Amino acid sequence: PTCSSDEEKKFTRPAYSYIALIAMAIQQSPSNKVTLSGIYDFIMKKFPYYRSNQRAWQNSIRHNLSLNSCFVKVPRTEGNEKGKGNYWSFAKGCESMLDLFENGNYRRRRRRR
Repeated sequence: PTCSSDEEKKFTRPAYSYIALIAMAIQQSPSNKVTLSGIYDFIMKKFPYYRSNQRAWQNSIRHNLSLNSCFVKVPRTEGNEKGKGNYWSFAKGCESMLDLFENGNYRRRRRRR
């Protein structure tokens, strides 16, 4: 049986790095900050490929957030922000990182040899 092109896309890994996926989630949030679960939700809604094998890629997302200095935790303020955990946003001085994604181009760049 042949699969439709839409169905094939579901099982094809998107050509975006985890850093690009995180950056997309943060940039597309109204306040430029998002919780870890918000990042997961964004990725799964936008890219059906990531709806399976969640443990593996979610671990990679956490790994990239904690190791990349362009992502910083923003504590929740007391008051009307319910829930647990912190928000994630861009660190000051990471404007050059955002330039990598100019005009919405988040695709992986080929490695130079």
